[in-house]
Amino acid sequence: MGDYGKGLKREVAEVKFLIHDLRVERFINEVIHFHVTLNTDLEIHGVDPARIIHEEDVRELRVRGVDVRNSFREYSNAVKSFSPGKTILVTGRKYIQNVYEICELILNPMWGRVDKVLSFLPEDSRSVAARNHYRNCIHWICGVYYRIENFLLELEETGLLEVFDVARDIEDFTRNVIYGYVVEKSSARVELQLEALASAVVEGNRARFRRMYFNLVMNAVDAMQGRNVGVLNVTTSVEGDRVALKVRDSGEGMSPDKIEQLLADRESLDGELHSLGFVFVRQTVAAFGGQISIESEVGKGTIATVRLPILPDASPAPPRKPRCEKYEVRWGDIADELPGLDLKSTDAGPEDVPTGDRSERAFGRIILEDYQSSRASHPGSIFAIAVTDENTVDLFTHRPYEQYWNITHEDLSPMFYLASLRGRLEEDEEKRPVLILKAPQNVREYFELKEIAEADFSAERFVVMVHDEYVRTARKLIATGLPADLTVQLTDLAKFFEGNQALIDAEPFALDVLAAVALSEEVD
Repeated sequence: MGDYGKGLKREVAEVKFLIHDLRVERFINEVIHFHVTLNTDLEIHGVDPARIIHEEDVRELRVRGVDVRNSFREYSNAVKSFSPGKTILVTGRKYIQNVYEICELILNPMWGRVDKVLSFLPEDSRSVAARNHYRNCIHWICGVYYRIENFLLELEETGLLEVFDVARDIEDFTRNVIYGYVVEKSSARVELQLEALASAVVEGNRARFRRMYFNLVMNAVDAMQGRNVGVLNVTTSVEGDRVALKVRDSGEGMSPDKIEQLLADRESLDGELHSLGFVFVRQTVAAFGGQISIESEVGKGTIATVRLPILPDASPAPPRKPRCEKYEVRWGDIADELPGLDLKSTDAGPEDVPTGDRSERAFGRIILEDYQSSRASHPGSIFAIAVTDENTVDLFTHRPYEQYWNITHEDLSPMFYLASLRGRLEEDEEKRPVLILKAPQNVREYFELKEIAEADFSAERFVVMVHDEYVRTARKLIATGLPADLTVQLTDLAKFFEGNQALIDAEPFALDVLAAVALSEEVD
């Protein structure tokens, strides 16, 4: 796995960095707990043939779980006792390898038997009730497996050059890893937006590019800690013979001294983990022959821009298909099984949930009841809603916060979560309920959901439509049971209500203040 004597400090730092942000133990424990519970349910209900087979699987899973815990303890002891770098490297890589192997075991198709086994059990059994939480854990573990796979690939193929499309790679890595990281690290308070990803072909080490992108995202998420609503925007654009990757956050910003420190021309790997991460970013950008810049203002956020040379006439090689994909962990496959799902019946397929008549549904009251019934340590409810120009509800899906899982909108509506207006009702620092509304993440999917012809797509139209939908949603929620004086916060308020300085200055404001804003058609 590499020469310990060559770049030892760098290798140790990178191992520490990866382990610091894996945070997979809780999900492994949840998976083991699910399978132990399933085995108990099979015994209680007398399903002995399935129990005997499943028991063997569980036994191997528990043995691997012990290996993971023991290797993490060895690594932690080495770090805490200031052991030599070689010792930390060996114990760290052992732990990473053990995590990788248990992830591979958990994702093995043999666990596809679970759904068949659950069919033998009554609906009120504990393991059937926990199935969706189990699948959430599987989704997170798949992302961890994906990250470690890239890490090990880089170790095995140092210096490997690939020709790849930056936009396609960002979309892929964001879907498989970044979304899960942002949700978990920010407790689902940061909104990740992928916009205007221009296609551009570059040459370099793809695994290092992904880790560089991950580091930029991690720093942006950290900058928004403590905020109820944070926005992380990722774009790529072609600037002459370069592609510019911009990662923008709405966080606390940085002073000129801090920017200078991060961009310093020193190669030291001494310091805290996030500083080490930025050294890695600079080294990777340099290896690609690019440049990095930072624009920031204290209190107003930061833009980190990486510019890399492009290959204008090159065609990207087909991307490696992650081995994780063979396990077919896909949200669309379980859309019809998620509780609270209420989607319109379109031509999406025969499995869609029928909607029935929504004209009398108390959407606001349902959201409030979810919040009140939540058993999470920080109670709340999550929902997605689409209100038409005719003031009817085209999409509504909802769910209370779970006790052990940070629910995302993807959990609720995997087919529409990028296209719908989304919200959360949760407590603020003073234990008072606050409504957080988020704009659609994907412009194209939003237009398609609204059945807008492609010829009519435009950024200006998107802004106007979302502005109006925010207002119509506020009116609908008040009319159906949410208190009019409930405090509300919006993502990208200045973008969608540009020109309404009074509203921008008033944030956070009461829900009825938003409802009172004129629709575009109501303006003379």
